[in-house]
This record gives sequence, structure tokens and C-alpha cells, in this order.
Amino acid sequence: MDKFDKKILTALHENARISYAELARRVNLSAPAVADRVEKLEHAGVITGYHARINPAKIGYPIQGLIELTVKHQDYYIVMEQLGTMPEILECFSVTGTSGLLLKVAVHSMPDLQALIARLMQYGDTKTSIVIDVPVPLRMPEVVETE
Repeated sequence: MDKFDKKILTALHENARISYAELARRVNLSAPAVADRVEKLEHAGVITGYHARINPAKIGYPIQGLIELTVKHQDYYIVMEQLGTMPEILECFSVTGTSGLLLKVAVHSMPDLQALIARLMQYGDTKTSIVIDVPVPLRMPEVVETE
């Protein structure tokens, strides 16, 4: 990972729809060189996809929260399978500590949140926090040059 890869990743993180020509201009390389580097970053698993960032509130999900779910070890994989079928769960993190799982959720209303929590309680104890603001939005970690 060199300074050009770092610049490419930063530019793609800011705007994944940028053209190779514009990306090349920003990093001071030719478009074919940039395309080659992007392909290598994809094959190496550094770039795992290109996504539009969606505001859940703007598409009818104004309530977002984080739910800690404590699952018994023997039920973990069964629960993971069930969580994958729940569209309200945007992300699921397996974490250290007593909870084990941290779920990022988005719902239409407080009754919908209550219903989701009730479904999750069959798998273990829950602790819910409502997101009121995102003072640090999703960002890319600093890229460390390896060469």
C-alpha cells in the first residue's frame, strides 16, 4: 500500500462514482494505471464494494437504534441465522463484553421498535439505545503505507 493507493482509497471513499479519468487526475497517474491499481485493491480484498450511503429517515425509517443482544453460546449460530432474516437489522457486530452482539437497527415507529425488541428477547437479554445524532459519520480509517 503506497501513497497512490492511499489517495485512490480516499477519493473512492469520498465518491465511489468517480470516473477513472477524474481519479487519475486527482492522484496524478494515468487512467490505465489507476484502473490497474483499483483492480489490484479489489482482488486483495481492500476494496470490498461500492455503495450509496442512504439516510434511513428519508426513506421512512426515522428511528434508528443500537441494540445489545446477549445470546447463550449454544444458540449463537441459530440466532445469527434468524437475525439475517430481520430487515430492520442494518448491521450486526459480534463484540467483546457481556452482550456478544451489537445490532444497528432502523424502524418506522416506536411500536415497530417495541415489536423488534420483543422478537429479539426470545434469543436473550436486550439493551436498547436510540440514536439521536451522528456527530462522527462513517469514515475511512487512515491508510497506513506498507511500502
